[in-house]
Amino acid sequence: MTLNEFLMKAKRRMTAYSHQAIRGCIPIDPNMVLFVTFQGKFTCNPKYICRRLHEMAPDVRCVWVIPGSGERAGFPDYAETVVFGTPQYFRALYSAKVLVDNGFNFVRQPFAKKKGQYYIETMHGSLGIKRIDSSSNTNAKRNRIGYRCGELCDYIISNSSFETDVYRSSFWEKTPVLLYGHARNDVLVRGADISPDGGNDLRDKVRVFYGLPADARLALFAPTFARQASKGFEAFDAGLLRDCLKERFGGKWYILKRLHPKDCRSRSVKPDRDYVLNGNLYTDIQELMVAIDFAVTDYSSWIFDYVITKKPGIIYAPDLEEYQNSTGFYYPITAAPFPLAKDNAAVKRIIGGFDMKKYAHDVDRFLEDKGCVDDGRASERAAVMIRNLLEDRLPDDERGGHFE
Repeated sequence: MTLNEFLMKAKRRMTAYSHQAIRGCIPIDPNMVLFVTFQGKFTCNPKYICRRLHEMAPDVRCVWVIPGSGERAGFPDYAETVVFGTPQYFRALYSAKVLVDNGFNFVRQPFAKKKGQYYIETMHGSLGIKRIDSSSNTNAKRNRIGYRCGELCDYIISNSSFETDVYRSSFWEKTPVLLYGHARNDVLVRGADISPDGGNDLRDKVRVFYGLPADARLALFAPTFARQASKGFEAFDAGLLRDCLKERFGGKWYILKRLHPKDCRSRSVKPDRDYVLNGNLYTDIQELMVAIDFAVTDYSSWIFDYVITKKPGIIYAPDLEEYQNSTGFYYPITAAPFPLAKDNAAVKRIIGGFDMKKYAHDVDRFLEDKGCVDDGRASERAAVMIRNLLEDRLPDDERGGHFE
């Protein structure tokens, strides 16, 4: 064993001892909810659950986990924050009555849930096509964390019969599934009713953020995490996309390019053209979905939230066969309502002849086939459920909506 390995092992052991000491001496706060997202920001399902919970019960303590930088930008004044991995974090972890996660973040370090605590997993996908089970991913550490989450979770929230089946076949075989819908999708369904600024104002908000005129039209290109380009891989042509959209739909178009959060840690978007904008500068992709007019991804799950808006989009998948063989899909990608392009020539052809009537029909059929229950009330259901858990009242059909 090298000196560095010895020191790392000693550090992990000391951390485990400190966890146990904190766990044993801190009582549970019956009025505290601890939120975390893998993005480290005020976003995704936890954001919309937290916001609705605060509206319903402003006396509840909403505490958020933030990364080591301590960056609080984007968090509301009522949200307390603790830095991940610090003593303050572990005190919050073992004193919170309810824990709300969006991607097994709480179990990335040793964590032994206390009696009387409730752990809710919301995840960050929905009707997405990519497989997440351990048989499709060779990362043993990631899979151990996933199974650990399944063991500790009291509830996991689903937005569809399809997603419930995904949970059951991956890490949450026995975890109670709450068929509430996804809180982050309320804004896509209800728009002005759920947005604090009003649904129409979200379009203006995004355009003002990027310094664009009110009538600017936006397309979002947001692929899943980067991988080694295969032979013959054709990079996506943002300029071609802009020209095609202008010809087919009219107006002046701008392209938001947004990298996967994993890729943002190592590189950033550096637009080389004035009509290509850094989509990562805007924290909440759900608000971007409200604001945009067209969507493009490869295999990222966000477009399967966006589908609820019934606005047009396509899938650009030049490495389809290779990706399917390495990661795998839950259903054929051609079963999604989005037209599929394997190269830029296909992008031009598809957009030029985009059939909105057929697309709308395909979207309706897709949502029905997947058993989607998103109706704009998911955040309310989750907030009511959390209020009940704070009083040790468990969700059932009467108090918590659908329960499976």
